[in-house]
Amino acid sequence: MTPIRVSHSSGVPIYKQIVEQVEFMIEAGQLDDGDRLPSSRMLAGNLSINRNTVARAYQELRDRGFVDSRRRHGMVVVGAGQARDRASARERARAVLQEATRECVALGLTPDEISSLAYHFGLRAEELELKLVFVECNEERARYFANELTERLEVKVKPLVLGDFDAGEAFDVDLVLTTFFHLSDVRKLARGTQAEVVAIVVAPHVQTLVQLAKVPKGRRVGILYSTRDQAQQISDSLAQTGLSRVKVLPEDVDRSRPAVDVVVVPTEMPEAERRFDPAVQVIEFGNVLDEPSIRMVREVVADLQDTKVLARAA
Repeated sequence: MTPIRVSHSSGVPIYKQIVEQVEFMIEAGQLDDGDRLPSSRMLAGNLSINRNTVARAYQELRDRGFVDSRRRHGMVVVGAGQARDRASARERARAVLQEATRECVALGLTPDEISSLAYHFGLRAEELELKLVFVECNEERARYFANELTERLEVKVKPLVLGDFDAGEAFDVDLVLTTFFHLSDVRKLARGTQAEVVAIVVAPHVQTLVQLAKVPKGRRVGILYSTRDQAQQISDSLAQTGLSRVKVLPEDVDRSRPAVDVVVVPTEMPEAERRFDPAVQVIEFGNVLDEPSIRMVREVVADLQDTKVLARAA
């Protein structure tokens, strides 16, 4: 990792300097997913600054989705792809602004007037921007479906993991999305907040159903998920399809000899397949967003956007 340097005379807050440098290193490929950042104590010592300043920088990086806490491993990079997409977007934005600035100069505006207009337009756009979150029980699924929803709704959706956030702060948003499996828990957390909670249907991918239908009767089927609740939910679903010999495998199962013929793992854990003996058939349980649910959420998002515009006009 390239050393972080700060300037006390630049006029830019120290924590923002740290954020910008880490973000640049991620965008430039100097940091990738899984790379660890120095502890707040270590970095503060190296820079001779207050540890709280580093903690604030790390929290902002976490809020932006670039890093996350991994307990024993500290802060780890998780948003490298997102950061590089953002860098690409900024390059496109730079070209747009450059052309717009030239036209403004040709109209006789001063740099200060152009800057003021751009700033106020940016503030207005930010005020009208909706804030959405998606809540799941494990990080892989939360991030996977949040990214899918972001693409389908064309609105940024932030992933949240049950048990890893303060609802009063995290639910200071316009809309909270979750699955029906977690709807009750999420509604309890949302009590006392202004956020609207909507549940969506997540259905098995057709390819998953085809693979499961080909599993001969009597085969021993194991399910390995990052959370036992999720594994049990899938187990119940498989039992309804006629696969009676289904068991939930513990996280520390001996993957070389799991005592089953078929193992079902989530699409979000593609590395799991490489851990099992070749004699064991591994089926990825893929999920897709239910189309009627997506249409319903689009309508809710459109209503929320209209409400914001009307409130702004008033």
